[in-house]
Amino acid sequence: MDNNDLYEKQREIMEGRTTDLPFSLNALQVVAKRYLVRDEEGNITESPEEMFERVSKALADVELRYGKSQEEVEKVRSQFFDVLTSFTFSPAGRTLANAGGPTRLVSNCIVLNIQDSMESIFQTLKDASLLQQAGSGLGFPLHLMRPAGYRTIKSRGMASGPVSFLRVFNSAFGVIKQQNRHGANMAVMRVDHPDILEFVHSKKIEGDIRNFNVSVGLTSEFMQQVKWNSSEPWYCNWNGTKMKPRRVVRNDNFSFVSAEEVTMTARELFQEIIECAWKNGEPGCVFLDTVNDSNPIPELGRLEACNPCGEQFLHDGDVCNLGSINLEKFAKDDGNIDYEKLRNVTRIATRMLDNVIDLSDFPVEKINNVFRGNRRIGLGIMGFADLLYKIRVPYNSMEGFDIAEKIMGCIQRSSHEMSHELAEEKGMFPNWEKSVYKQRGISMRNAALTNIAPTGTISMVYDVSGGVEPYFALAYHYQNILGGDVELYYMNKHLRAELERLGLYTEDIMERISNEGTLQNIPEIPEETKRIFVTSMDISAADHTRMQAAFQRHIDNAISKTINFPNGATQEDVLQGYILAWELGCKGCTVYRDGSRNEQILNIKKTEDAKQGTNGKDENEMVVVTEQNDDPHGKHEVIKSGKCPDCEAPLTISEGCYTCVQCGSSACSI
Repeated sequence: MDNNDLYEKQREIMEGRTTDLPFSLNALQVVAKRYLVRDEEGNITESPEEMFERVSKALADVELRYGKSQEEVEKVRSQFFDVLTSFTFSPAGRTLANAGGPTRLVSNCIVLNIQDSMESIFQTLKDASLLQQAGSGLGFPLHLMRPAGYRTIKSRGMASGPVSFLRVFNSAFGVIKQQNRHGANMAVMRVDHPDILEFVHSKKIEGDIRNFNVSVGLTSEFMQQVKWNSSEPWYCNWNGTKMKPRRVVRNDNFSFVSAEEVTMTARELFQEIIECAWKNGEPGCVFLDTVNDSNPIPELGRLEACNPCGEQFLHDGDVCNLGSINLEKFAKDDGNIDYEKLRNVTRIATRMLDNVIDLSDFPVEKINNVFRGNRRIGLGIMGFADLLYKIRVPYNSMEGFDIAEKIMGCIQRSSHEMSHELAEEKGMFPNWEKSVYKQRGISMRNAALTNIAPTGTISMVYDVSGGVEPYFALAYHYQNILGGDVELYYMNKHLRAELERLGLYTEDIMERISNEGTLQNIPEIPEETKRIFVTSMDISAADHTRMQAAFQRHIDNAISKTINFPNGATQEDVLQGYILAWELGCKGCTVYRDGSRNEQILNIKKTEDAKQGTNGKDENEMVVVTEQNDDPHGKHEVIKSGKCPDCEAPLTISEGCYTCVQCGSSACSI
């Protein structure tokens, strides 16, 4: 495509505007739909360069609050603009969309603890509803509420139990829109809560409680009993009283009828968790004792729950704003990594995210107080798989794991050094006196700095892999997207360069890669190329876990990562995968067995019939193969009934989470 054709396509996408930045046309469609400011009539009013100028200026102007001169502010603005336009770093999408604009700037990640009273339950629901309306995703620990059937003092009745209120919250969130999007939510219950069995099976029917992900909070005591296959019964606890897990019986109205204690070992209880995860990917698991081993502010209490994607464990009312370094841009031509550049970008990104805190404003005062007291940021990565392709290192190799540790170690050290300098420059976070940093005698601006989020549409903007994940497929189609008959073909740019170098880039080869999604079954491809260009399903579950653990060793918070299993994996395989994740120090584990959900008929475009959605298939069935959404899984599926409930445009579906390609409406069922 020559420059004239390119600019014409840009003008079509951006309503008469063009850009000199190296966005792909696919990426520009995301930028135009999600991030460019529009006027009251819905017309785009800025170019991508102007978007970056808006964000850079708004975040740099925060420096004026700390007594900086205009010259100093301009230097900061220039640094911010440079990392944005060089595609080396991006704050979260909400910051791109809202910083410097008319819409309230909020963060995605918030945790709200539901205490054991009707006042707390419904005050939390009210606060959560306002936050969802403003655009935030939420996490809730359910184990702080009394078990179903327990007597209530004020009403002299019986408690309906945490799972009943989970369903209440789910129904309420189903009717709330946040910038034309349904909110994603996470519910967590400790494995020693008496209602744990009801929670484990709460989403056994696919489609139930679709506005929540669910995760079991596993303790170290429980995991030790599972690992050693202890014959001792597993006991739960409520307010100091030990009891066995219970099976809760409810009537057709979901009212509590009875509860029966069950004698079972930790391994037997874990087997029920595994069976559900094996069947449909839920529940996930979080290792709460491991999480609290690195709690930066223990005087605020234990960390009880995480955000919907699992990378942020937060205190009650706390928030984290996210941003990601694009590792693809740090590959050098000689096959090495530019660590000096990485250190510099990390420092700039740390200041930028810290300034986002000063601009953020939430509709719930409790949130404003807590998050300003802790000043957490969530600096992560994207484009790791692209970096490995460029420097020719397999994802599933010891060298790949070592690179992960070195990269994240560099980011961790550099961000902490910068936070220390910012503390000297601007002051420490208000809750520093309650933190581990006081015990160590280290001044810090932020209570915590690093995690790895899934990145979602931000990855699409920069045309790279999401978070820490490998690529799901190397070639695929977007069909019937953006509310019309548009079909876009995606081919991994690094693989294309490799095949062109080898003289193997042909239409036939490309079609076979698109059908297979992997190189492993194509005999013409050299073994060395197959070894380097691996995809998610080419990598063993154990190696997925080892990569997560390698990054986790140098991260303050946690990682959003899916451990992929082939369809033929057994429940014992999944069980051993969870044990490995716990042993290696991961803070959570989400597994997905290929093809285990009813909605997922096919992960890649295997046949022409699937591509066309014909030959007896439902007329609404379509191939919606997209890059990762803002969810913890990022699979690509063929779905049925693929119409948006709001505007009837096609949906992109990702493990029960959907995003409308036209209006942006989204929801998660896991």
